[in-house]
Amino acid sequence: MRITVGLALLGLMAGCVSPLPDSRSPDGLAGRAAAVNADGQPLSAFGDGSSVDTTPTMASEAAGISDEQDFAAVSARESIESDAARLEGYRANYQQVQPEAVPDRPSGNSASIVQFALSTTNSVGQPLYQRSGLSGDARARRNCSRYTSADFAQIAFLESGGPKRDRYGIDPDGDGFACAWDPAPFRAARGVAATPTVTTESVSAAELEAIGITTEPATVPAPTQPAPVAPPAPAQPVPLPGNTLNISTE
Repeated sequence: MRITVGLALLGLMAGCVSPLPDSRSPDGLAGRAAAVNADGQPLSAFGDGSSVDTTPTMASEAAGISDEQDFAAVSARESIESDAARLEGYRANYQQVQPEAVPDRPSGNSASIVQFALSTTNSVGQPLYQRSGLSGDARARRNCSRYTSADFAQIAFLESGGPKRDRYGIDPDGDGFACAWDPAPFRAARGVAATPTVTTESVSAAELEAIGITTEPATVPAPTQPAPVAPPAPAQPVPLPGNTLNISTE
């Protein structure tokens, strides 16, 4: 009984509510078209105040293409007076940068491999520090593979107590250079490996005479006449073809 009464009430309520318009029905589409296009003009995506230009732009009118190589265009636009004014503007805006002092090297906790390279004189492989028996080549190769370059390995070596201590076993030969790090490029840039200039002191003439060396100019001998040259022997006649050659020594 209660179910029947409930269904009857739902039916009465549905009859009182007006039906919702269906936008997909033919009647709904016709009504919308009539409301939107009331003046009979075709629909357009560009409004009256739209900033989009409906006229296509030619490729030759594209911005950013310079015509400085076109003599006719430049002659029509520029003149001698305009070129002079432009050059004057360039001169007015020209600024010459003055040299400044080199800034100080920033101070940090990282060790400087440049300063260490310049403070050493030994070559790679020349032992200077004692190493324990645990610092072998196999351990050095294994630990050196953890660094991306020899410079980073040398920095870690110096920060861990190197060159006197080899905490990570990356300097087994005791030369102070970890993982085959070479200080030669830094020394060459500073001129450490340059040959020293030898200076000589001048000696006076009195000091030379005291040890038996005379400073008098040497006598130049007079030029001698060249020995007379004997005239060449007369040439022997050359036999013609068909003649008998006499080779007798009488």
